[in-house]
Amino acid sequence: MNSTSNISHHNTEEDLNAELFKLFRKSDSNDISRIIFTGGTSPKCFYKFLSNNEVDWSKYIVTLSDERDIETSNHLSNEGMIKSIICNNEFDNIFLSLRDPETTNILKEVTNYDLCILGMGEDGHFASIFPSMSNIKEALNTHEPLLNIDDGFPDIKRISMSLNEIKKSKKIILIIKSKTKLALLKTKRNPDQYLPIDKLIEECCDRLTIYTLF
Repeated sequence: MNSTSNISHHNTEEDLNAELFKLFRKSDSNDISRIIFTGGTSPKCFYKFLSNNEVDWSKYIVTLSDERDIETSNHLSNEGMIKSIICNNEFDNIFLSLRDPETTNILKEVTNYDLCILGMGEDGHFASIFPSMSNIKEALNTHEPLLNIDDGFPDIKRISMSLNEIKKSKKIILIIKSKTKLALLKTKRNPDQYLPIDKLIEECCDRLTIYTLF
């Protein structure tokens, strides 16, 4: 990897959530703010933080960086997880589900997102762009907003934003909650050995900040 961009370390979950909330609030200065949330364990505490604070969800449109192609009632569903934590009918009304066939056409009209929150796997994946999947080049190069992930890891089919769709974000926060993951980010690799996360950081270094907590 060529650069780790800006790293902002946080000593407590409360500090990290407060910083994220500032960015989240700042983004609603426009009429409607477009936000990308992510699944996984890293952002769960922030979603709980949102549920405990007053948010005018009518000022936002929220979607996900990726989703498993399963019903929201399944415990592995990112959409189901977020909705169960935030537990707000107004939030449900402004949420764009990646499993809705209309969402692709809606995202094609989006020129930018105000804030994108991402995590990273120990294999260097972000969203559902895995190093081992067969259409990795498509995911990193296509200008289509979404693509289907039929292999890689794990076995469940997924829907993911492409790298170019995520690059529409004005501000990207990458949450890292382990020293192992941070060490992976700092490891220097040749371009032919790049992991998906390396491409994200290389192409979004001007708007990406890494929030660490461990």
